[in-house]
Amino acid sequence: MVPTPTRPARRAGVGTTAPTPTEPGPATMLSFALRRILQALAVLAAVSAAAFALFYAAPADPARAACGPRCDTGQVAAVRASMGLDQPLLTQYTDYLTGIVAGRDIQDVDGSTLHCDAPCLGYSYRLHQPVTEALVDHLPVTVSLAAGALAFLVVFGLGTGFVAALRHGTRTDRLLSGFTLIGASVQIYFLGYVAQWGLVYTTGLLPLPSYTPPATDPAAWAGGMLLPWIVLGFVNSAVFARLSRSQLLETMDEEYVRTARGKGLGRLRAHLKYTARGAAGPLVQLLGLEAGALLGGAVITETVFGLNGVGRFATEAVEGQDLPAVVGAVLLAACFVVLFVALADLVIAWLDPRIRLG
Repeated sequence: MVPTPTRPARRAGVGTTAPTPTEPGPATMLSFALRRILQALAVLAAVSAAAFALFYAAPADPARAACGPRCDTGQVAAVRASMGLDQPLLTQYTDYLTGIVAGRDIQDVDGSTLHCDAPCLGYSYRLHQPVTEALVDHLPVTVSLAAGALAFLVVFGLGTGFVAALRHGTRTDRLLSGFTLIGASVQIYFLGYVAQWGLVYTTGLLPLPSYTPPATDPAAWAGGMLLPWIVLGFVNSAVFARLSRSQLLETMDEEYVRTARGKGLGRLRAHLKYTARGAAGPLVQLLGLEAGALLGGAVITETVFGLNGVGRFATEAVEGQDLPAVVGAVLLAACFVVLFVALADLVIAWLDPRIRLG
């Protein structure tokens, strides 16, 4: 009987299949999120220190500017003590941060003492009101403006870029690219006044821009904010559309997209299934930056349309030399920008697991 030949032992690494790298798990995503949160807190601390030093360590007397020209010497001294300006600069900054976390007591120009609840961003002696309360009063207008403008930006900007990339090199692409170039070049204050003149005062197609709480009258709220939404959304969506077009065209040349097309996948389906997700990173990042900037206060838009939001509040605070209000508005804007950029980074890391390992 002929013995059956035995199969030689396979050497390690020869003829074996390399292990497939596994996708980063939830622990990796959690680690990335924690690192991103710590970075955001560090940025906010740096911004708060810079804003505090810029306005409270200025050569001019912040107490005199905060109290106003009608205050006498005793009232200015009371404001200086309430703002902690008679303390070392590091102590002033520490007390300011403590007020944000735990609140603090503040003395008004008439000698009365009030408690500023956390997060206490200072006290506006011009308004005789804590800065946090004043910002909260103006924030609904800015949130309404930013929400509508962002919705217009995403729908119009992403839709325009998508169609232009899909119809690359055609007359439609050139027409849409020229249209977005006009939007990127025009200024909000010019387009805002022209739109009001043409759509409100001349034709009456749209109502005069105004803010009505949505809980009171949703129709009046949407009608009064419609023109600011269109103007602000159109100007900002132009850059978003051009970026989305370029990113989509770049992703369309990737090997995995060409492979999918070579296997018979239709152009539109490949565009939707592969190209859009591959180009999502920079678009999400830009959208987060735009959201933070708009929520921090669209100064020009609110001024053009007479909307009393955070941006207009900050402008009036600068004109009135209301330094605590200016610092509070700066910190609020920085918080929104840092928050939404961090959220955008988390979304990008979720879309592309390679980011979590960086």
